Amino acid sequence: MKKSYKIILTILMFLAGFALRMVDFDDPPLDFHPARQMHSALLARGFYLQDGGRMDDRTPEYISEAKILGGLEAWIEPPIYEKLTAGLYHLLGTVDLRIPRFTSILFWLIGAIGLALLTDELLGTVGMFGALGWYLFFPYGVIASRSFQPDIIMTGLLIWTMYILRHWIEKPDSLKRALAAGLCAGLCILIKQVAAFPLGLAMAAELISGSSLIKTLKNWRVWLAAVLALAPMLVYNYWGYFVKGFLVQQYQGRFFISELADPTFYVRWLRMIDQVFTIPLFFCGVFGILMIREKSTRTAFLAYLAGYILYGLSLPHHIGTHNYYQLLIFPFIALGLGSLVKSSARAVMKASRKQSRFVPVFAVLCGVLLCGWWAADSIMTMHRTDYRAWPERWETWMPELEPFAGRISTIGIMDDYGGGMIYWGLRNPGIWDTSVEGLDDLDALIKLNTTFWNYKYLVVTNLNKFYEQPRLQRYLNETAEIRRQEPDYIIYELNIRNEGES
Repeated sequence: MKKSYKIILTILMFLAGFALRMVDFDDPPLDFHPARQMHSALLARGFYLQDGGRMDDRTPEYISEAKILGGLEAWIEPPIYEKLTAGLYHLLGTVDLRIPRFTSILFWLIGAIGLALLTDELLGTVGMFGALGWYLFFPYGVIASRSFQPDIIMTGLLIWTMYILRHWIEKPDSLKRALAAGLCAGLCILIKQVAAFPLGLAMAAELISGSSLIKTLKNWRVWLAAVLALAPMLVYNYWGYFVKGFLVQQYQGRFFISELADPTFYVRWLRMIDQVFTIPLFFCGVFGILMIREKSTRTAFLAYLAGYILYGLSLPHHIGTHNYYQLLIFPFIALGLGSLVKSSARAVMKASRKQSRFVPVFAVLCGVLLCGWWAADSIMTMHRTDYRAWPERWETWMPELEPFAGRISTIGIMDDYGGGMIYWGLRNPGIWDTSVEGLDDLDALIKLNTTFWNYKYLVVTNLNKFYEQPRLQRYLNETAEIRRQEPDYIIYELNIRNEGES
């Protein structure tokens, strides 16, 4: 393919990927792991207001409460993305959740540029278009890349670190390339420290495969890059755990090593991979990596896969319950599928020499149809649910549901664990996140009465979870009345009262 055609087609793919992500752009961020997105939204708004930001359409009381709620959000990773978003709020003079959605899209596309450069060098034109097509149009990636969370930046930085690392191996004595690799890896790991698992193993594997182990260990630039990669994360953890202490509680609920002995953990993990990628596609990516001819890159990405496995074993609960924890393996699968497309195209060309003029046209047509199908699936997903009414709902409901500051009157079965109510309604609800379906009648009644005793309202927005609990529904039919109901929510007024109110 001529270089000019290649550039034009690449630009068209990027424009199409960008346009696809702009569909339903102004929908609030409740479409993909809303609890995680609203956490970042609360932090960003809090930072903006703490730094003197203005919200001219809000009362001083509203601004004060929003500032307090932002400060109450716990830090896990350093809130770099949220600080950046607060800076953009200052620059544009408004708190608008479309701003972080737009920046997430840009970060994903910046990652796509790195992927295009890496795969073009490794796999050639056909492999590059295969990898890029999947990265830009695969439905899960489309939806995830619009979300307000640091995992999107991490994914792009993972790609760029691997690209820079490959070039450093070509000149291992280059200080500039060692600095670039260390700084890029350090920023990636600082933003999302789980990136240390694949990056650490991948960097070690590529460095050793490009030279002898002794020579690599004697290269002071390797140690400099390692310090740059790990020091920011280690300093943050020391400060957060030993100095400020806010990471102590965060880490206590994250490591469930006992789950490693439970076979159902591995089933959940495989089911999550199947949910996000499908098992066949995932293993096609692994097979594609094995087909890469360049030994150092193949070794590095196999080590990357080993890092992903180690990461899953270190966080056994989250890897099987939170599908966005699979974003870390996205670059690996993209490269593997690009390699598989390249090898498949070469095999087809060899087997059909007489029809060789028609094979490229047919291959391009198949690729366009596949990407079009993925794009259509993404658009249908984005249009399936409209969340535009929720900000106004929470604001108008709060005078009724939560009239008294400092007292919680509402409990919820909510998709976002109350994030929307906190962000727009400025009230923090209780959450019903358990089930009484497996209890006997007496224990279930005690559990339900105890839980709902001091609440006046139950708000149900996670209808799937609600309809999975028939015993809870029967209890509410007997002890509560429906105050409001629409296809996407139910509000019950509970008739159980505290003794002081009866």
